[in-house]
Amino acid sequence: MRARRLSRVAGVLAVVALAGCGSSKKPEDGTSQDFRTLQDATVTLFPGHCAGVVVEDGRHALTAAHCIDVAPGERQPVVLRNGRMLSGVVKVVDPMRDLAVIRFDEAAPVRPLHVAAALPIPGEGLLFFGRTDRPNEPQEVELKRLGRCPSLPGVPQALFTSLAGEKGDSGAPVVDRQLQVVGLVHGGAACSIATPTADMAPVLHTLVAELARPGAEQGVGGSGGAGQ
Repeated sequence: MRARRLSRVAGVLAVVALAGCGSSKKPEDGTSQDFRTLQDATVTLFPGHCAGVVVEDGRHALTAAHCIDVAPGERQPVVLRNGRMLSGVVKVVDPMRDLAVIRFDEAAPVRPLHVAAALPIPGEGLLFFGRTDRPNEPQEVELKRLGRCPSLPGVPQALFTSLAGEKGDSGAPVVDRQLQVVGLVHGGAACSIATPTADMAPVLHTLVAELARPGAEQGVGGSGGAGQ
């Protein structure tokens, strides 16, 4: 009888152990690769105080407007995950939506991410990593709701998420499961609010097309850009 009871207890413990393993939050192989792609596309503004993300053609990066201390047309270097520095000029500064665009002098040697043309849907699963020049853990986060944020007066539908940002994560990308950029962290220090990037998609397409035209600038100088 006692042996039967012990066998039954062992079976219950085995089931509990399996259930615990099944509830692990560790990313699956595919998600791990997505995080590596996200990390590679994430840049740190120099000097290091904010983040950004390489997008579209690899010649442009999105970041938060409040991270930009120079005027459109002036230079803003960034540092890649591998420590390489890229120089570029600020093309767009939109303080009302807290968005800015930097154009590099050359294409970044990473896989650029596309910018989603539409807002994500509440309940949707998103990915976030944060600054890559310091230890960070990948986060699978949820978009809780869309709504007004007092510090984003020009954004009627800010992204309220479950992410936990750290001080200095401003401008870090939030992406959907297709690795499309849907938002940028609005503030660090556990700030879970991101400014949506969908409205910047057509602006980026215009900037990319501008470079493709014959006689277009090749990275030196730069015009004032929209939204300044």
